[in-house]
Amino acid sequence: MAKYKSTPFYEIEGNGVRVKFDFFGEYETNKADEIAALNALCPTWVVCIDPTGAIEPKPEEPAKPARKSSAK
Repeated sequence: MAKYKSTPFYEIEGNGVRVKFDFFGEYETNKADEIAALNALCPTWVVCIDPTGAIEPKPEEPAKPARKSSAK
């Protein structure tokens, strides 16, 4: 179950998903389509406060090695 926080009564509707935050601005779900929609809004409009069951973020790409200077 993933838990999110936003402004009270914030509502998201679209792509077959309808989510409405409660009086405290909290929402819990275990539905994959709702989790995907909410994660797309993080961190601008929604904050994930308990990511249990949430979709994992993409791993960061490894840093590229520094370019060596050529000796002249």
